[in-house]
Amino acid sequence: MYICVRMEKILHVYPQLNCGGTEMVIYNLIKYSNNAEFHYDILVQKKGEMDLAFEGLGCRIIVVSKECRKSYEFQLRDFFVEYHYDVVHTHMHEEIPIVLKVAKETGIRHRIVHSHNARIDIPRFLWPFRFFKHYKYERNATHLLGCSELALKWFFPTRWRKGMVVYNGIDLDAFQFNQQVREEYRKRLGVKDNTILAVTVGRCTEQKNQHFIIDRAKELIEEDILFLIIGEGPLFSALQERVEKENVTNVRLLGKQFDIANWLSAADIFVFPSIYEGLGIVAIEAQTAGLKVYSTPQIPKEVDMGLGLLNRIPLSDTQSWNKMMLMSDASACTREEKS
Repeated sequence: MYICVRMEKILHVYPQLNCGGTEMVIYNLIKYSNNAEFHYDILVQKKGEMDLAFEGLGCRIIVVSKECRKSYEFQLRDFFVEYHYDVVHTHMHEEIPIVLKVAKETGIRHRIVHSHNARIDIPRFLWPFRFFKHYKYERNATHLLGCSELALKWFFPTRWRKGMVVYNGIDLDAFQFNQQVREEYRKRLGVKDNTILAVTVGRCTEQKNQHFIIDRAKELIEEDILFLIIGEGPLFSALQERVEKENVTNVRLLGKQFDIANWLSAADIFVFPSIYEGLGIVAIEAQTAGLKVYSTPQIPKEVDMGLGLLNRIPLSDTQSWNKMMLMSDASACTREEKS
């Protein structure tokens, strides 16, 4: 006798699949789930650079462009009626209220909103406006998720206690320290064994605060330390222009890189001066690689893996940032490669 088990059809919704933290969370959720029980599709507004990677997991990438609210809503309605999803899992973007409203009206039982950030940088007197804006996210959702308690509190100000923290998981094996890779990548950079290599990874935005790194590099220009800024984004050109105009020779902007684990093996410290974060998954990756992480107090508590590697320093205490990054025990040369 054969028993037919129906697959649950789950739709993730995100504007575009590029090389960002949210995309990697979605990727890992799909990759490490039970594909015998679940089928995943992804609804986007435009094609992205990670589409092929998701298609390799068996996902369909469906594009519904947003030219205006009404047309987007009509297209969504036709799409949901045709494909009959069991779950719609939306990730932070402006169209969440439309997606949830149409999903509810077309009978989709489970409607998830997933918070990946926490704008604690916004002045306190503006915080009450969240209750009006974010209510649109809460009212048609059946499940509220966040990558940290802080992310829940920010995105769901009236219902965060009913939400659930879902930790952003990573493949631990992929980020283990590799001595051979370390030597290869440092040779590629042309740096000596005792040069401190300080790495940061993230989109070039105000949030990630790469200008702070350039400031520290200028003050440490006579020291044997090299800063690598990995990532692209709207501020990339401005950062590059500043490095060139101010002759900051101990900073290199590498742009987008797809081998982050290898760069973490090459590094000695990880610099993470974000103004705000929902979690900061790249800081977890850095700790997995055995790196000391220098971050701001704004990083949520969940990012600390309990390995004694996370150091929180206020942005205003620039002397401590400079001093701690130059400490001899910050070097990754003492890291052991695990078999």
